[in-house]
Amino acid sequence: MTLKKLSVRDAWGLIEVIESEGEVTLHFGNHTAQSGWHPAQPAKLAFGYYRALLTGLVLHPDPRHLNLYGLGGGALARYLLEYTDISVHAHDLRPTLAPIAQQYFGLDLDHPRLQLQFGDICASDELEAIPAADILWVDIFDEQGMVPIPTRSLAQLASQLGDNGILCINIWRNELGDVTDLTRALERFFSPDPLTLHVPDRYNTVLCYRVEPWAQDDLLQSHGRIKRFSPPVQETLREALRWLQPLPQRRPR
Repeated sequence: MTLKKLSVRDAWGLIEVIESEGEVTLHFGNHTAQSGWHPAQPAKLAFGYYRALLTGLVLHPDPRHLNLYGLGGGALARYLLEYTDISVHAHDLRPTLAPIAQQYFGLDLDHPRLQLQFGDICASDELEAIPAADILWVDIFDEQGMVPIPTRSLAQLASQLGDNGILCINIWRNELGDVTDLTRALERFFSPDPLTLHVPDRYNTVLCYRVEPWAQDDLLQSHGRIKRFSPPVQETLREALRWLQPLPQRRPR
């Protein structure tokens, strides 16, 4: 049975919340789910790309602060706040999503480790006041698909990360032109060879960037860090790390 729980419009269009077979999903006026969760199984991340993004937690030696771009229904923010000790600064274009995230996706808007900010990621000056972080998660989509992020905004994102900082971004690999433009722009700020996780049976791919090139030892260390996290996170990380693609061959100098 499918039940439409909410249908509202804001300045950017239609927002719908739909429940089907125990899963609650957020939609921006089409069939593509922008967020999802199972209220009866709060420790389960509904989408594969959620799980792929989680790998950033073990690629960093000691993550304490995470900036999340693309709040959506707040499923990722809720998961981090419930199952890790990480502080989350979430940024989204649409303020209407905050009460929706609270009512339908279980996000505690008053959580002491949560900060919310609303604005346009494409307006780079709005990003200047966002605090530094160990990890950035970028998941920016609208009803048309991937949102192009200007290079000046990517520069601001890169400036939020320290020496060990990691940017993890969810892309649709079937949008080849947009992906090419994005990866070329990111090469201006990070090593040109990101770690790549292809989500099984989906077009989603998560790319993980940092300034220094990745090495095989980084992958070995990431597996050793799994035990630092709570059991639900450990289970998710073990699954997602299996999706990591082999490191590329070093480019000749």
